[in-house]
Amino acid sequence: MPTEIHVYGKPGCSLCEEALEVLADTSAGFIFEVIRHNILEDPLLFEKYRFDVPVVVIDGIERLRLRFDHQELEAALLVSKVPRRE
Repeated sequence: MPTEIHVYGKPGCSLCEEALEVLADTSAGFIFEVIRHNILEDPLLFEKYRFDVPVVVIDGIERLRLRFDHQELEAALLVSKVPRRE
């Protein structure tokens, strides 16, 4: 079963699109499923994350915010013990 990675963002957010691209590029090496959340659909999420999207949560722990690159994502995946593809 793949690890769930929750990405909190909003439509029209260029950093959110970049984050999804980095996740897609990195998915070849790790086993995970990306679950997207639109913070505009939930007032509590909007209040919590409105100035910080995208936010990446792995196993219930916030690992990344705003802009990140492939190396930072890979480090977060390894710390979270997300399994590698063989």
